[in-house]
Amino acid sequence: MPADEAMLAAALEYAVASAAGVGLADLGRPSACDGWTVADALAHLTRSLRCVATSLASGAVPPEAPERAGPVTARSLRRDLGHAAAALTAAAGDLRGRPAVAVEGLPLPCHQLIVVGALEAAVHGWDADPARAIPGELATRLLAELPSVLDRGTRRGLFAEPVAVPPGRPPGVRLLAALGRDDRRCP
Repeated sequence: MPADEAMLAAALEYAVASAAGVGLADLGRPSACDGWTVADALAHLTRSLRCVATSLASGAVPPEAPERAGPVTARSLRRDLGHAAAALTAAAGDLRGRPAVAVEGLPLPCHQLIVVGALEAAVHGWDADPARAIPGELATRLLAELPSVLDRGTRRGLFAEPVAVPPGRPPGVRLLAALGRDDRRCP
């Protein structure tokens, strides 16, 4: 399995496992992502993974999809997330030699889009269940890839400003801090 696919698989596995522990009573509680409930974080993650999967499969970023209609339950959120993760896994494994995806007419390397999918899965998986630490090897790989997809100029609106962490913190905590999350003040 190529390195990108392995990284993505680890991130998706982590996110799906984090969602597996979410029950009906958890849906309305605040997530670790400021201003979002656990249901919001999981719904956003599912939409993001679908967008990345469709982008990789079609070669272009699709228009924003409408929100899912119908009642939201823990079971439906977990099911939808699992389907989105499977679609992304399939799309990443079948790029058919395509090196890039068109984003507003400009090419974005598929590698970077896969990194974005993995980051979304890891960070929003943690948002939904902060008691489940991001695996160290995955976090280390994502920290190394972070500069390829996020620079100071593109941060606004995507992630909060970085949080300072004491030296020696685990890679998962450093990844979260780089994306504006403070593991010491999660709900």
